[in-house]
Amino acid sequence: MDKLGRNYKFSVQSVGGSTLLIELPFTIEFDITRNVLTSANVASIRIYNLNENHRGQIRKNLNDYGVKKLAELRAGYGSNLPIIFSGNISQAWSVREEINFITQIESFDGGFAFANSVTNSSLPEGSTQETVIDTFMKNLEAYGVQKGAIGSFPGSLSRSNSFSGNTTELLKEQTGGNFFIDNGKAYALNDNECLAGPVMLIDKNSGLLGTPVREQTILNFDMLFEPRLFIGQKIELKTNEKEKNFNGEYKIISLKHRGIISDAVCGSAITSVGMFAPLGSEELKTVVSE
Repeated sequence: MDKLGRNYKFSVQSVGGSTLLIELPFTIEFDITRNVLTSANVASIRIYNLNENHRGQIRKNLNDYGVKKLAELRAGYGSNLPIIFSGNISQAWSVREEINFITQIESFDGGFAFANSVTNSSLPEGSTQETVIDTFMKNLEAYGVQKGAIGSFPGSLSRSNSFSGNTTELLKEQTGGNFFIDNGKAYALNDNECLAGPVMLIDKNSGLLGTPVREQTILNFDMLFEPRLFIGQKIELKTNEKEKNFNGEYKIISLKHRGIISDAVCGSAITSVGMFAPLGSEELKTVVSE
C-alpha cells in the first residue's frame, strides 16, 4: 500500500436506523486503542466544523443510558479504507475553540456488552470448555457483539452446571483472561494462537519507524499509519542488520492509531504496535474466525 492520500469515512448510526456519514473535506483527529485485554477498546475522535444539525445528531449525554449510537471509523489511503474502530458512543458534545466548532466523540468497542450483558445458562455434564465459551459468546449477540473465533481450550464439565452473571466476566473467567472484543467481535485466543489472514511484512519500506523495544516476550514499535493491522494477526518483522535479532514472526496484541486526516491541515498519523513472541520452540498457531 502506497501511504499517500490519507482518507476516511466516519459513520454514526442511531437507534431509529438513520446513518450520518462524515468524510473529507471535514478534518478528523483520532486516538484509538485496541488490545487483547478483557476491557473495552476505546476511541477519542474530534471532527471540525460540522453544521449545527449534524452536531445535534451526534450529541449524546453520558447519562443517556437508553440511547444507543453506533460509530464506525474507516480510514486508510485512497479508496482502501479498512475499519479501524467500531463501537458504541458513550458521550459526544461540541464546543467552540476560537473560529472552529469541534465535535468530541468518546466511544467504546463492545462497551454496551461489557456494561450490560447477562448470562443465565445451564449446561449438562460433559460439555466441553469450548462449548461453554461458545454458549457465552452467542449470548453476547443480543448486545451487539458477534462471535469471532475460539482457540483451543481443553477440558469439560465434570457435572452439570448453571452459570449466572455478567457475560464478559464469565468469559474472562472461563478463558483464563484470554478473552477480548475487537471491532464488534468476541475472541478467545491463547498467547500462541493467531487469527487467519495475510502475514504482513513490516519493514522500513512499509513504514517502520525507529528501533523496536523489547520487554521479555513483548515487542513494541511505531510505524506510519497502517490501517490493515488487526488484533490477533500474525506479522513478520524485518529490521536492519544492526537489529536483526528482532526479526521473526509475532502476534499483534495491541494497536494504537493516532493522527489527523485533513485536506486543510498538515499532520502525522502513526500506528503503535505491541506484539507477542512465543517462548522457546513454541510456534504461533492459526485459528479460523467464524
